[in-house]
Amino acid sequence: MKHRSTIAIFSEWQRLAFSWDGSLHAPSRESIAPRKLGRHLSDLFFLEEDESGELIFRLAGTRVCALFGRELKATRFLSLWPGRNHSALDELILEINDLLVPAISYHDGISLAGRSLAFEMLLAPLESHKGQKTNLLGAISLLDDVTWAGADPLVLASLNAIEPLAPDLAFTQETSRPSVMTVNAPIRTPSRSRIHPRPQTPLLRVIAGGKA
Repeated sequence: MKHRSTIAIFSEWQRLAFSWDGSLHAPSRESIAPRKLGRHLSDLFFLEEDESGELIFRLAGTRVCALFGRELKATRFLSLWPGRNHSALDELILEINDLLVPAISYHDGISLAGRSLAFEMLLAPLESHKGQKTNLLGAISLLDDVTWAGADPLVLASLNAIEPLAPDLAFTQETSRPSVMTVNAPIRTPSRSRIHPRPQTPLLRVIAGGKA
């Protein structure tokens, strides 16, 4: 996890996910206060299941929508990735939701003009309600400093790597090599360290999938 916006959104999820006694739970979407995130709201999105069980964008920040060149509300989440990535993302979402373990993933985005950029995506579980099975908080942040982002919209994303995150992950200035599942791509190394895990913290199984 490299981008300060991703870290800020994950840190706010952490604050809400742990009770005073240290127990872990999925926070409600309503508990996320915009004033706590400020300018990072533009990189945030919410996912939920529709009536057919498809995961769709309930809401997406202005920078996320601009990156893909359209309003993403009610758009199928998996439609932004090629079919070869769907099984890996489906299993990732199931395990995030079932085990209450967030994850960071790394992607390449391909633009309408054929240009590419790198971005990271955070997914974290939220409390399900009204009969929904899946409710997620997400964030997308660019890792490449390019001037054309937003002007030349991304038409497709390609999954490179997935890294499960300990819910009680703490960040420092030190750089350490994470435990990452790579999908035919080099590992990108975020700067972080772990604090002592709580007994309630589950483990996330690394899944197979990604680029063909």
